[in-house]
Amino acid sequence: MAEVDVSRRPIFVGIGGDSGTGKTTLTSAFFDLFGRDRITSICLDDYHSLDRRQRQLVGLTALDPRANNFALMEAQIWALKRGEAIQKPIYDHSDGTLRGPELVEPKGMVIVQGLHPFLIPGVRHAFDLKVWLDPEPELRMQWKIQRDVAKRGYSKEQVLAELEARREDAHRYIEHQRQYADLVIRFYRPRPATNMGHLSVRITQRHTIPRLSFDRLLHAADTIRLALGVTDEDGQSSDVIDIDGHITAEQAMLVEEIVWAHVDGRHGHLHHVPPERLGTYEAAARRRRHSDPLALTQLILAHRILSAQKSFLLRVSAREHEEIGEHWHM
Repeated sequence: MAEVDVSRRPIFVGIGGDSGTGKTTLTSAFFDLFGRDRITSICLDDYHSLDRRQRQLVGLTALDPRANNFALMEAQIWALKRGEAIQKPIYDHSDGTLRGPELVEPKGMVIVQGLHPFLIPGVRHAFDLKVWLDPEPELRMQWKIQRDVAKRGYSKEQVLAELEARREDAHRYIEHQRQYADLVIRFYRPRPATNMGHLSVRITQRHTIPRLSFDRLLHAADTIRLALGVTDEDGQSSDVIDIDGHITAEQAMLVEEIVWAHVDGRHGHLHHVPPERLGTYEAAARRRRHSDPLALTQLILAHRILSAQKSFLLRVSAREHEEIGEHWHM
């Protein structure tokens, strides 16, 4: 079988998680850090095969594979990976309808986010870096209610009813995808009444990817804890970074400087984004707020993306190589 020329292909980053886990918020900073001209962004919701009304008529949730066109998703993901443009369908969240298609061309980085990025091997093996968002359940509920009421025309009661209706499908089709991720990111409240801007974050880095070169330096801030070689909740060997939600601006700046020092000139190019432009999120009444743990998470993840882009040191099994080769020569 011919060798795949990885030097010319885009870097593929998968960002997965259930609805309302913060996928869009996490990735929003990448357009400033990498530049919009370097990123192609794909939302897997666009591969819904049934619109909102049709799902209601047949009694399926958007999480059910029968409500999604996985065959088209897989074919188009691998077309992008080969450097080909695609005609992608569009799912309009404002009214739950299907439209399009739209022309999408691969750039240097392709960020794919959605409910099912790691569910089927044919899509899962396309990614150079796999990230899973797994916030505290109470937070996810708050975030989903806030977003769906403000942006998607739902009432709070409708959102709660939808969460209940999709609970079984979330367990069946969504939650177990976490085991395939290289990084698992969990925002949580150190105390139940913690303000959203002071959420803590736990970054679990599986040993499927190389250890960060600067991890031990993170102890420079006493609000950051590092545990190496632990067994995580999926039974995998991992390193864990915990960033306290009450980290001071000075400590956050110190950690940012450590990360920037290991990015510049070593793995690639990032735009130097002012700290106040990282870590922003939409609070109630569509007001923009800032979170230092979110900013640090975005910067660490950007470093991870550059590391994957530079070295392609992700450890892929021989079986995965074979499947990848088959897709590349379709």
